[in-house]
Amino acid sequence: MPTLYDLPSLYDAVVTPGPCEPFYRRLACSTGGPILELACGTGRLTIPLALDGHEVVGLDASYPMIRAARAKADKSRAKVEFVVGDMRRFDLGRSFSMVIVSCNSLAHLTANEDIVECLSRIARHLVPGGLLAFDVVNPNMRDLAQCGNTAERSNTKPDRSFVSGSKELIAYDPVQQVQILKWRFEELGRKIPPVALMRLRAFFPQEMPLRLALVGLELAARYGDFSGGHFTGCSPNQIYVARAARTSRISSLNAHAST
Repeated sequence: MPTLYDLPSLYDAVVTPGPCEPFYRRLACSTGGPILELACGTGRLTIPLALDGHEVVGLDASYPMIRAARAKADKSRAKVEFVVGDMRRFDLGRSFSMVIVSCNSLAHLTANEDIVECLSRIARHLVPGGLLAFDVVNPNMRDLAQCGNTAERSNTKPDRSFVSGSKELIAYDPVQQVQILKWRFEELGRKIPPVALMRLRAFFPQEMPLRLALVGLELAARYGDFSGGHFTGCSPNQIYVARAARTSRISSLNAHAST
């Protein structure tokens, strides 16, 4: 059974642009390029960043998504380098002023070792003082305790066909902090064949600053929404900006050894 990420046209129909893209584009203006976007999908953010004048690399584990992103970039004449790769194991041999992981994409890493590996790879790819910016959902304990809630999303495509999607939380493992979700889709009342179940990690507010510190990243800001609102327990999102050390750890050790 295919995943949602094997079907880029369906993905684009039900996961439409929102407030996160303007947030990251504004933030990118403060750092400049080069910029790396992990889990870039079909280029919903990557391409606008390139059109803003930044040097951008987009990485995604799904070849169909990367293929669609390349076609969209060609159509818009955006200069972007797209790479098929795993955000737990990537090694691009270069550094970036900013790394972005948008749209709750980090939640696809459900195992602790995978989260650590991804954040460590990001830290190694940042220039001294570079920024990591990402967002994850702020868990709603009531929803997690009462599986069966459904969130509706829909979109009307330019050809006026109508695709609706529903996402249902069918199970939650409180020990592993993993949610199991089922997507259902319809187009003009016709059911679209199902996609594979989706597993997403739930990140709680106190754990993320510790995870960043463990890989040498300093928390610079945390917001509760994409307008920069203060983070509270009722915020829909956890939006993080973390900074790499301005002096590399190796340089610091060498300087200490010479004194």
